[in-house]
Amino acid sequence: MLRGIIVVVIDCLRADHCSAWGYGRATTPTLDKLAAGGIRWTSAQAASSWTKPSVTSLLTGRYPSEHGVYEGIKRRRLQPAAAGDDGRWHTDRIVTTDVLPERIPTVAERLSALGWRCGALINNAQLGQFSGLSRGFECYQPTAGKADMILAALGDWLDAEPDRPFFAYLHLLEAHWPYKPRRRHVRAFGGDRDTNPFAAYSARDFGRLRRAISRGQAALSEQELHDLVVLYDAAVRRLDGKLKLLLAALEQRRLRDSVALFVTADHGEEFLDHGRIGHGQSLYQELVHVPLVAQVPGGPVGQVVESPFSHVQLPELWMSLARADSETAGHHLLTAAPNRPVVSELRVRRRYEQALRDGRWKLIRRYRFADDAARGRSPRALVRDGQARVELELYDLQRDPHEQHDLSRDPRYAETLRRLVAQLDAWWDDLEVAQESCEQQVDRDLEQRLRALGYVE
Repeated sequence: MLRGIIVVVIDCLRADHCSAWGYGRATTPTLDKLAAGGIRWTSAQAASSWTKPSVTSLLTGRYPSEHGVYEGIKRRRLQPAAAGDDGRWHTDRIVTTDVLPERIPTVAERLSALGWRCGALINNAQLGQFSGLSRGFECYQPTAGKADMILAALGDWLDAEPDRPFFAYLHLLEAHWPYKPRRRHVRAFGGDRDTNPFAAYSARDFGRLRRAISRGQAALSEQELHDLVVLYDAAVRRLDGKLKLLLAALEQRRLRDSVALFVTADHGEEFLDHGRIGHGQSLYQELVHVPLVAQVPGGPVGQVVESPFSHVQLPELWMSLARADSETAGHHLLTAAPNRPVVSELRVRRRYEQALRDGRWKLIRRYRFADDAARGRSPRALVRDGQARVELELYDLQRDPHEQHDLSRDPRYAETLRRLVAQLDAWWDDLEVAQESCEQQVDRDLEQRLRALGYVE
């Protein structure tokens, strides 16, 4: 009998830096063992390339176009700046952020309706109570702390009501900048934490460096890039060890063989693959190709699923397992071929992107908008109003897995391009698109926490 479902999301973990996906460094030995004893999806795709839209899709089964959660905090002036009595210039402003509309249920709300107990232990300010994602969770802690604290809190939460079926969402941040691995993990990959130039960086330092590189104001040498990647890989290796603690906690409570365990990432991380560092700037594979592993009681062992798979398919899979009245019911969804296109989306200020994955082929369609007033309106409405310039990119991931050779202008691939554009159009037309974003005002405390993470200048 299935007693619970645990979902572990490792923030910023790109699939091709996991050893089970062919990476040359042994970054994820625990995850590799989980994959060998369960199911590994080789081509899982996140719905976006940064946390808030990606996790919103993961917990609702809806694409960003449907739930409308695209952007981070937005500042708006209520009136022009003016000089005050103190002689200083002042301006009234409001800071808002996209939130999940109430019309869209979370998977926790759906599971709660079945009598399941739902808890979320998270270490990411982007997913605070304001986000709307807390609906359906009896316990929702968006600032639950580091991995050790989250795992300790999980144990207490499990012990509080051991007889109820449960859904637990754990969001671990240690693979996110600033990378803070142990010295031994850095040494294991040929580095030295004490001399690594990025070891002392704060999150705000990384945020400044990311913006400077994006603007062409800074660059990394080959050695600096090497040092940065070593630090990241070592942070991943350190965090992989925390999965052992999770497994031990389940063993201690005799839950190991009766809990469905899923491990994935909300997005990846770029290391100058396309000229930038960090995440949230594009939809290339280093940012949307994520690891996905599952061990399900009575489920497949050593199974590898190669067909593209989207995070938006996971909630229905979890609901199927929760509703099952036998040990094997719902297992067909674990390895079933996707019944809809695998698409990722990103909106950044005046730009909106879509990426469609179809086997070996990947299409990226990018819309650019001329007016900042477009913010708040749905991308589809802007496109239909003729307020967008479109750009296309086409990649053969079998021959060009790092997306370095755009084939969209090659006449030999014109038919493939037309087919994928038509497929992407059909996907977009079939969605119940949010006409405008649902926003909530952000308090100064949250703004400061996001600034400390390097997300806000």
